[in-house]
Amino acid sequence: MKVLKYFGIGIGAVVLIAFTGLLVIGSRGPDTSIYFGRQIPHRFLKEIRSLELIGAEEEIKYFYSDALTDIKEGMYFVTNKNLVLYSSEWEEPKTILSYSDIFNVEPDYNDSFFEDSMILIDTLDYTISLPLSSEYGRDRKFVEFILEKMQEGESPAEVK
Repeated sequence: MKVLKYFGIGIGAVVLIAFTGLLVIGSRGPDTSIYFGRQIPHRFLKEIRSLELIGAEEEIKYFYSDALTDIKEGMYFVTNKNLVLYSSEWEEPKTILSYSDIFNVEPDYNDSFFEDSMILIDTLDYTISLPLSSEYGRDRKFVEFILEKMQEGESPAEVK
């Protein structure tokens, strides 16, 4: 009987530690969906400004991070002036694209909760891909915003 008691206490401790870990990750990490600009937590905006990813006159419209806890692991957002991509895992972590530099946007939408949509962005110099959460259909709004800004700048937009 004592063995079962200690076994139960051990299992309970493991479950408690796992639950506490999930709470910490959930409270510190980004949401699994795309944020509207006005919904971005202050701590994320502070990090974005410290990395010098936006200018004084820029306003973030949509923001997504595929990171578990630290947004520097991967964040993607659109402002009124630029598409911004950042990942600490890249050789050059910061990529800031003016909408006039983009000539093609190729979305591969995925409606699954468990997998992100993938968006290919073509510039004259390279093609880059970014993940976007499909929750609430905001992946489509994110892409639509890019396309609208491309058209405003009279960029040769082509969407497949």
